[in-house]
Amino acid sequence: MSKNSTFKRLQSYITPYHGSIAIAMLCALIVSICELARIQIFADTLNAIKALEGYRQSVQPVSIQLFYNEGFFDGYEITVTSVNAALRFFLYILGGVIGLVFVQGVFVYWSDFLMEKVGNKLSFQVRNELYGRIIHAPLGLLSKQHSGDVMTRVTEDVRILQQAVAATASIMRAVIKVTLFLSAMFYKNILMTVLSLIILPLIAYLISRIGNRVRHASTEIQERSSDIYTQLKETMSGINIIKSFTAENIEKDRFQSTTLNQYNSAIRRARFASLLPPVIDWMAAIGSASVFGLGCWQVIDGRLDIGWFAGYILMVGLMYKPMKTIGGVNNVLQQSVASAERVFKVADFDEEQNYATNRMVELKNLEGVVEFQNVTFSYDENQVIDNINFTAEHGEVIALVGHSGSGKTTLVNLLQGFYTPDSGNILIDNIPINQVTLKSLRLNIALVPQETFLFDGTVHENIQYGSNKSTRSDVINAAIKANADGFIRKMSHGYDTSIGEAGGFLSGGEKQRISIARAILKNAPILVLDEATSSLDTHSEAIIQESLSNLMEGRTSFVIAHRLTTVMGADKILVINNGKIAESGTHDSLMSKGGIYSKLCEQQIFA
Repeated sequence: MSKNSTFKRLQSYITPYHGSIAIAMLCALIVSICELARIQIFADTLNAIKALEGYRQSVQPVSIQLFYNEGFFDGYEITVTSVNAALRFFLYILGGVIGLVFVQGVFVYWSDFLMEKVGNKLSFQVRNELYGRIIHAPLGLLSKQHSGDVMTRVTEDVRILQQAVAATASIMRAVIKVTLFLSAMFYKNILMTVLSLIILPLIAYLISRIGNRVRHASTEIQERSSDIYTQLKETMSGINIIKSFTAENIEKDRFQSTTLNQYNSAIRRARFASLLPPVIDWMAAIGSASVFGLGCWQVIDGRLDIGWFAGYILMVGLMYKPMKTIGGVNNVLQQSVASAERVFKVADFDEEQNYATNRMVELKNLEGVVEFQNVTFSYDENQVIDNINFTAEHGEVIALVGHSGSGKTTLVNLLQGFYTPDSGNILIDNIPINQVTLKSLRLNIALVPQETFLFDGTVHENIQYGSNKSTRSDVINAAIKANADGFIRKMSHGYDTSIGEAGGFLSGGEKQRISIARAILKNAPILVLDEATSSLDTHSEAIIQESLSNLMEGRTSFVIAHRLTTVMGADKILVINNGKIAESGTHDSLMSKGGIYSKLCEQQIFA
């Protein structure tokens, strides 16, 4: 994505907030006007002091001009007739300056606050949009992403965008101030202004060049941040493996290598970003010195009064200061462009096909007859499922067995619409699932995966997940059927006990039973059980097998079997080998054939 297209896309996100931005710009204009007014007062005060020099020895009244601008505004003329009147005049001037500072502060506050608000609204909008994209992205696309990288894009990169938008308050004030000051400077003295502008093209060139290098370095930093997030996630998930293999030092070295790469990129960015302020100062000093010399000559020649000579020098200095601000904020903006490019890659995730159209069938009142017709599927051109054909009648239990990687899990993933077949059809009650909304499809399928996943919440919330209309009594009954009620009631707060992140406060068997209770509560006509009892002891398994048998009665069930006891009672056993159905039948019929299934049983190998 080019830099210009990134800016245009960012602008489309900011467009809804043009009203707030316009008010912030108006506030910035008022701030600059207040600052220019203070310079005018400063210049007029210097001229007044010069006119009143030695006034105590004089008896003549002195006339003082305030805010006089030839050909534009005649200003106000004040006549001082005594020393006390002169003192009062300067007290009024002091009060006016204090009042201007107060007004300026109020409008600075509103300018910063409005842009901070826009930045926070933008981050709120973008983060929610990104999360929606992730949630609705195809499983195949998500499986190719590094979780740490996605997390960094949604958190850190969006935060940088937010900071950049907030920082535009400073750059708006800087641009308006430079524009306003230049207008005043041209009005006061064209020659001196032209002389002060000679170095501006070079400053602009340096800001652009250094900004581009900052952007490239920022991209590298964010990529290294993704690596850090990924390793931290791996460490927290696999800390028991790390400790078991005494690999702490290996992981520390790997982490240090990752952080060192980020450190080097950060130092490179800091070197570029730190170079700009002193360079601008040097050039500003040259420009100020040139203007100062010309101003002195014009004062001597009588073409410039001493007050506006000092005011002009002050204006030049104040004009170069926002140049430095623009350079600094440009570095922030370049970082935001690098982050925006990363954010938009997530925003461009494809949606699952059935979410992309409204013309879809809703599954209702299912019998639960499932049919695979010539289904073929490949992962990245690697064929995993090859021309699969079978029918699961209403209420049948279909056991899928085979070596690891044979395609068992892929079959049930295709059934749930996680992937789309390359060819062939999957039908439920004679309705092709590619014509069915994913929501209604998945509402009619209950899943108990082998790798149980629970959310950071209470036991009740985890069992009720996805079945929000169920009552407390429904949740308890589901837990009883899953043989989970006993240990739940022994917990400190029963069903309201927090189970920690990913159910970290529970044993493997307890987590699996809560997952089974969740599937029982869903009460779907089709069940997918990926060895639902694999994490249980023998006693608990026997109890839950009875519960699952009752649950599967009258429902079409697919069981990915890892244990012989799970397979023997199935109505139909499909032996999957290299993505094909190698054998099909009941336990007894397949044992009598003496084929692949018989050998798997002898070896007790189904995983």
